[in-house]
Amino acid sequence: MIEPLPPKSHKFADLCFISIWSFTTIASFLLSLLVIEVGEKSDLEVVDAAIGGLAIAIPQSYILRRTIPPLNWIISTVLGWVLITIMGIGTIGWFVLSSHNLYNRVLISIIDSGIGGLIIGLSQSCLAIPPSIPQKWSWVFVNAINCILGFTIGSIIGILTRKSSFLSEVFGLSIGWLIVGVLTSISANRFLKIDEAKY
Repeated sequence: MIEPLPPKSHKFADLCFISIWSFTTIASFLLSLLVIEVGEKSDLEVVDAAIGGLAIAIPQSYILRRTIPPLNWIISTVLGWVLITIMGIGTIGWFVLSSHNLYNRVLISIIDSGIGGLIIGLSQSCLAIPPSIPQKWSWVFVNAINCILGFTIGSIIGILTRKSSFLSEVFGLSIGWLIVGVLTSISANRFLKIDEAKY
């Protein structure tokens, strides 16, 4: 039986989890760019969504392996990204909005990211997160909020710096993924009951 850790140890464990999850998220996105070419929504296909979802899901599934079956997490995450691409929402996190109007871009980003995050979170809650986790359905809405905040901020950064080069859009997406990584790590630590004994 594992004895409870003192408060300082818990805080350190939480910080480690957040750091590992955030780093692997941004690293996975950057590695995915070796295969996926960032473009506008219509440029990305279902296969891009599957590859992107796989790149993000594999390291996450390893981190969550003691709480959630890895294969379940991978399948549910990839399925979520494939579904939103088929539905026309787009492969969020890899496409750049064509609008150069800041207000339009913010509005579209909020809608796309919100719906996308909701569907991905729903897929993960239905297919991966076990019923033993009491707040599993909270993950659906928390994931949507995380995606809205992260990808909208990233989109804003992209359009504000786009005058220099298109790479600024990629930089904006990277910042968006970093924010999403930090927020989802905090959410996973709280809602999925991750602790130092599980990773």
